[in-house]
Amino acid sequence: MDEEAYDSSIFKSLYHLRWGIEENYKRLKQWVEIENFSGKSALSVKQDFYAKIVASNLTTLMEIPAQEIVNERTRYLKRSYQINYAQALSKMKHRIISLIMNKTDDVIALIKRTVEYISKTTEAVRGGRSYPRTAILNLETSLISK
Repeated sequence: MDEEAYDSSIFKSLYHLRWGIEENYKRLKQWVEIENFSGKSALSVKQDFYAKIVASNLTTLMEIPAQEIVNERTRYLKRSYQINYAQALSKMKHRIISLIMNKTDDVIALIKRTVEYISKTTEAVRGGRSYPRTAILNLETSLISK
């Protein structure tokens, strides 16, 4: 890398800007299981992929107002709390067909019940936790000792 053309100090801030994108990839791979398909044909892979993206997006849309409910409920507690996305996604899988196929006027009531349902899946935010990666430390130690 040309140090004169590219100041290396900017890469930290650039990487920080990508953090949200990287976290979304992690969500898609770990919780949505975007790489697991129910069939082997191109059509079934496409259908699974798009269904999982829709489920993820609907969960995120429900997560936003649910987090506001959680913030209000927990404002006087010592720790802050956040929606547990994996649990919210699991709950959304049970509601998604009803939300999509519902043709009656009670869809708003269903959305409100879903948001309330998701707001009950919380976890404490434990900020400031940082632990060294032992695999990297072991590698560094073995390289230094050689």
